[in-house]
Amino acid sequence: MFVSELISRPPLSRDYSRRTFPDHASPCPPLRSLPGIICHTSTIWENVLDLATPVRLSKGTMLYPDTKDRQPFFYLKKGKVRINKMDEEGKEFYPHYILSGSLIYDAFFLTCGQIPSMPLKMLEDSELHMFPSSMSFEDILSIHPHLARNMAYSQAVKDLAYSRLACINMYVKPFNRACIFLHEMYDIHRHGTFEPGVTQSELAMMLNMHKVTMANIISQLKREKIVGQFTKTKVSILEPARLKELGLKE
Repeated sequence: MFVSELISRPPLSRDYSRRTFPDHASPCPPLRSLPGIICHTSTIWENVLDLATPVRLSKGTMLYPDTKDRQPFFYLKKGKVRINKMDEEGKEFYPHYILSGSLIYDAFFLTCGQIPSMPLKMLEDSELHMFPSSMSFEDILSIHPHLARNMAYSQAVKDLAYSRLACINMYVKPFNRACIFLHEMYDIHRHGTFEPGVTQSELAMMLNMHKVTMANIISQLKREKIVGQFTKTKVSILEPARLKELGLKE
């Protein structure tokens, strides 16, 4: 599916007048994003979803950006998507993941199209909300300054998450990359058990290694009682200091 196919769908409202947000609507929510994994950066936009067009895409759907001048940005209310980065030969590398509560294509919007957008793949049945391509930054400011601040915050978090992933992938050995990433997970969540947001296979793809290699690394860390478990919904880190030590070991 192409973005241009969605643009003809009208939003529920075009009222850009000033709005009042609830006190809990923070433009800079607590950081939960990980290297290459963006999540819950922009839930404040749920206060203005009437200005957007709801779009429901099923698991496996590809969304291709094909509008050059004015492209809408999206809010991912539900689901999980992968940004497909391609090299010159069309091979996917270092994919990034976006989880619910996050903006998509905000970099294109903020730079007036100077940063190109990449295709998205729906990894789950997803609910996106598409804001009009005619919406301007001034419109966002007029609705509430918190929205503009959050858009800047969202992009800053993405820059940090993507640069951290690039730094981790500079390590030659897959074992180092896996240990450092797992410790980053622990450090962000600040407790030993948490939901990873990605599967072992997805993490292997992010860290540029085969999924069997990742499975073997996790098995080794389990045998050494450093990691308790790693499932789609739960990761437990038993020895974070040891995990960091192994990650930095030459």
